Amino acid sequence: MRPLFFYAPNLKRYETDFLDSKKGWKALSVTGTYCAFNCKHCGKRVLETMIDGSNQARLEDELVKAVMRGDKGIILSGGSSIRGDVPIWRYSNTLRRYSEKLTIIAHTGVVKSEDIAIKFKESGVKIALLDMVADNETIRDVLGQPFTVEDYLNSFKYLKKVGIKIVPHVILGLSKRGIKGDLEAIKLLTEVNPDALIIVGLMPLMGTEMGNSTPPTPEDMIEGLKLARDTFSNIPINLGCARPRGKSYIKVEKFAVDYDIDAIAFPEEETYEYAKGKREIFLSSACCGNVVIDILR
Repeated sequence: MRPLFFYAPNLKRYETDFLDSKKGWKALSVTGTYCAFNCKHCGKRVLETMIDGSNQARLEDELVKAVMRGDKGIILSGGSSIRGDVPIWRYSNTLRRYSEKLTIIAHTGVVKSEDIAIKFKESGVKIALLDMVADNETIRDVLGQPFTVEDYLNSFKYLKKVGIKIVPHVILGLSKRGIKGDLEAIKLLTEVNPDALIIVGLMPLMGTEMGNSTPPTPEDMIEGLKLARDTFSNIPINLGCARPRGKSYIKVEKFAVDYDIDAIAFPEEETYEYAKGKREIFLSSACCGNVVIDILR
């Protein structure tokens, strides 16, 4: 079987005998809590959990701290501009100075042209993260964006063309068409030749318009992982950090172990014990998107 990577970046409190997220890669928002859109599942709440890197002084201070701590990388995120992209490239001169010391993983947002993709490349971004959505109705009514499925697919194509590794996320439970819509997003990604694929699940957040939504079932999560693995046999498939938790979801992680899924973010201790003896385990404080680099080591 493939090696199995367990990840614990500094995105939530997570402390076990084998991994501690206090040592994990930090997530910075280059826009603070600003976003041009107000997605119903996020409502800008996710931005509130990130370190504010919304001006050059703050951003550089955090980059210096990351290097001094001995971190190997950093996660750059933020709210979208009205054009769709997260304007990380505004700080390209600063980021370039640290790109040899830190692996820069970035949530790019929708990338509308090759020129914008080049700006991300020039900022030292090595790995790009972006959700994939399979229907225009969900993009319009849930994400509140004026974009299309083609805009999302083209984002990946532009980024890949300029030499950035692309790692799409598919959020099970997001589509207005139900689980079939979410699974269609996985299938559509065959058009863009991703370097890895991360499966996550809707986590209804209090204070958002989808706070009372029903999260995907364990069976939904397993179906998504299975389809991803069967569709993309030659790239890493990850069970990502944002997903429903609880006793009933332990079987999702155990399925991931048994079905040759390459990585799990924030695994339960029971999963760690279950995986020992079945798979060769590697532990990391990185964002799980870094699997595209880790798997080559």
